[in-house]
Amino acid sequence: MMLEMILAVILLTADPAQSRPVSEPTSMKSVACDFFTHDAAAKLLGQKAIGVDGGETATAQTRSWKCTFSAAENGDAGPKIYFMMLKSTSEDVAKGEFETIRQSNKKNSGFEEWPGVGDEAVVHADGDHFKFVMVRKGVKTIRVKINPATGISLAAVKDVANGLVAKL
Repeated sequence: MMLEMILAVILLTADPAQSRPVSEPTSMKSVACDFFTHDAAAKLLGQKAIGVDGGETATAQTRSWKCTFSAAENGDAGPKIYFMMLKSTSEDVAKGEFETIRQSNKKNSGFEEWPGVGDEAVVHADGDHFKFVMVRKGVKTIRVKINPATGISLAAVKDVANGLVAKL
């Protein structure tokens, strides 16, 4: 009887917050396909889209989520949208990752800065071969690449990217 009373006291006085696992809250949706949306993919592809979640990866400084969309009718034959969103541990880390991509692409034809969007943004297009947009806002970055980009305008890609930036 005494043992039961001791256990009851321990259970009733224990701090429940100490016994629960703690998880880091995220300010971004964990599934890239949900964040990008099938509607946005359909807008770019001109028809219903199928999204395949690429899951989440993490390093000590950045978590990333990926999704690939393709047209429901054309499947593998048509354009694909490769979407990635990243959340860094600090704005300096996010800026550094952004700058690495900028530097590796800036000397290529079709590369340009995209002022007035997020904290910094770039676009890179090579005609119908591909369209690429990257936008950083604080510790969050989104990347949208369409390959091949036949029939998809850079203006349409920018429009979709602007809508995503508003959700960051």
